[in-house]
Amino acid sequence: MGMWKEKSTPYNYTLVENEGGKTLAYSPASGVRIIEKDGFAFKDLARTGELLPYEDWRLPPEERAEDLAKRLSVRQIAGLMCFSAHQRTVGEEVNEEQKSFLNQHLRSVLNFAFDRETPGAHTDNRLQIAWANAMQRYVEGRDFGIPCYFASDPRNGHGTADWPGNLGLAATFDPALAGEAARCISRELRDLGITCFLAPQVDVACDPRWWRDSGTFGEDPALSRDMTRAFCDGLQSTYGAGGEDLGWGADSVTAMVKHWTGEGAGEGGREAHTEGGKYAVYPGGNFEALMIPFVDGAFRLEGKTGCAASVMSSYTAAWSDDGSLGEVVGSGFSDYKLNQLLRKRFGFTGPVCTDWMVLNEGPRKCGWGKKIEDDNATPGMRAFWAIMAGADQMGGCSNPQVLLDAYDYGCAQVGKDVMDQAFARSARRLLTNYFLTGLFENPYIDEKQAAADINSGDKQAAALRAQVKSVVMLKNRGGVLRPRDRRLRVYIPATYKQAHWTTVFMGGIVDFPETAEYLIDPEIARRYFDVVTDTVEGAKITRAPREEVAKCDLVLIMAEEPQNGAPQDAINKEGRFIPLTRQYRPYTADGPNVRRVSIAGDILEDGTKQNRSYFGQSAYCSNEAQLDQILEAAALARELGIPSAVAMITGKPLCFHEFEAEVDAILVNFSGSAEALCRIAAGLDEPSGLLPMQMPKDMDAVEKHLEDVPRDLACYTDTEGHRYDFAYGMNYAGVIDDDRVRKYSAPPLTKVGSR
Repeated sequence: MGMWKEKSTPYNYTLVENEGGKTLAYSPASGVRIIEKDGFAFKDLARTGELLPYEDWRLPPEERAEDLAKRLSVRQIAGLMCFSAHQRTVGEEVNEEQKSFLNQHLRSVLNFAFDRETPGAHTDNRLQIAWANAMQRYVEGRDFGIPCYFASDPRNGHGTADWPGNLGLAATFDPALAGEAARCISRELRDLGITCFLAPQVDVACDPRWWRDSGTFGEDPALSRDMTRAFCDGLQSTYGAGGEDLGWGADSVTAMVKHWTGEGAGEGGREAHTEGGKYAVYPGGNFEALMIPFVDGAFRLEGKTGCAASVMSSYTAAWSDDGSLGEVVGSGFSDYKLNQLLRKRFGFTGPVCTDWMVLNEGPRKCGWGKKIEDDNATPGMRAFWAIMAGADQMGGCSNPQVLLDAYDYGCAQVGKDVMDQAFARSARRLLTNYFLTGLFENPYIDEKQAAADINSGDKQAAALRAQVKSVVMLKNRGGVLRPRDRRLRVYIPATYKQAHWTTVFMGGIVDFPETAEYLIDPEIARRYFDVVTDTVEGAKITRAPREEVAKCDLVLIMAEEPQNGAPQDAINKEGRFIPLTRQYRPYTADGPNVRRVSIAGDILEDGTKQNRSYFGQSAYCSNEAQLDQILEAAALARELGIPSAVAMITGKPLCFHEFEAEVDAILVNFSGSAEALCRIAAGLDEPSGLLPMQMPKDMDAVEKHLEDVPRDLACYTDTEGHRYDFAYGMNYAGVIDDDRVRKYSAPPLTKVGSR
């Protein structure tokens, strides 16, 4: 025996430790055996009895991927080119649905078992870990031992440490903190068996109405660039005991930056998951600026991994009257965006995955463009067009037959040689990421150790410190929020939500009953305050007695941002386009800055362009009662001579003119951490966050702004004379003016390669 030894584990796999080499793991039940070469152990994944190049962990990942790709059949590559639909149900064994797609050679699997919106899907971490091991055992003896490549969307606080989301991290204006968060996130993902993060979302959030602003690093290209670079470095690099960057390794997770070429410029702020928001428009001629976080951030990392490992394309179809932005199709089908820009101009060599469901037919489709939407276009035809445009993988496609149909269709259209080359090229790109993260050596998890590591106390504490740093103080009249040497008595009203209808993500229109709730768990609030609150029974709120409120030091009004009744497509029940609003009260779009004719629209059968204008139409918020609560609680505080503070949880800009003058202080959190807001309101931590987005003066300012131009809003100025502009924030001493403000307050970048 050479310089290696084996050790069994309680989890049905065996560890093989190479002295001076890689640690391996395999399941004896899979039929895989160990072979020795030059004194080292290697896994005989192909079961040939000899060491093949792709099995040799001493070789570069690219060389190994090249070797394995040559050995795969078209059918096996078709499986690799699929990325599964959301897997919400997991167990200690592989279920029949999962066996079906694994048997068809699919290996990229989206773990969505943390989804709290799906009954039964918020699965215990231990079960997710056991499931990951079971899936790896199932595939190890198949298809040359290609392991499962598990992925996840961001899951902050869903069984893992509750780090700020991207917008919260952006509010710290601290790229180093973004890197710290990513390092912790990567560790927890690897504990769950996940090696691909469908993140970070690096779209420039230049429209205040866009539903997905909350997932971005804000509206400034330079800040987003720097946060992106630091986050990708933290996610992808493995670090030594002394903090040294080791490059790719056992703690590495591949970043899938999204959504190329930038998805934040939907006309009217509409969301491209839906037909109503499929067109991105560029009235400011600022298309290139939206690529800066990708090209100058994700593709130019400072760490040893060098570049984000993969890219996800956007849903949106870029509109240009003159054809300068290529064919008007979704990015996953755009030769201009993928082949011409991403591959040729910017030299990206990793795999491109389409966003989910772009191949779909029927009401759940997300693929846009005249030929893509044609009723005669099959999923296989759409996959062929995506492949020809430069895509390597189809997000949300669990059926490899679609890729085989694309292959057959392509052979008839462009020839077998072209299709064989395209499939082989995609296989090389995709497999390289498996080798970079060490999956072929050890895809298994020490279940006990991993379960203890995820969401451990030290990670929770670090995440909460970051949440506190992300809180922005906008107003502090008279210094009502300040350091305290005593515990405050605080009145925290409960929140009433009226009955309403809204569109649910990809699920049509749904009616919701009236509800009443606490926006912060009273038990969390009691960690910091002596709490007076209301009584909630069903949808009924009994307000706290006036005499009890009168004994309080502060009225702390927890609040949520205005929530549009139609947050995705901005289409009402009658099928008319309506505006998206950032105020609580009903809004009618009839001002001088509202477009009477939309920039983009379908080309109709008579050759004319559809008008998607919402001029004269009205929008309402499903939580208008939130404003009533703010005003009523502020009025009560004023009558009793008690200061009032709004603690606002939001994921995008909003109009403060409806309530700002009535309250003494305003705190904003972009990550939903009510506990972080409480710590600052209690005077335990000084606020240091800065606005990563401008706050509009009113809806007229929103209408005047251009969808592709960041930081062009007329900003709100409060009763203290403070302008709620990008990079504005307060600490206890007043308005913050530090190196962060000076660095990022320069005019927004507009060109790739700018500094």
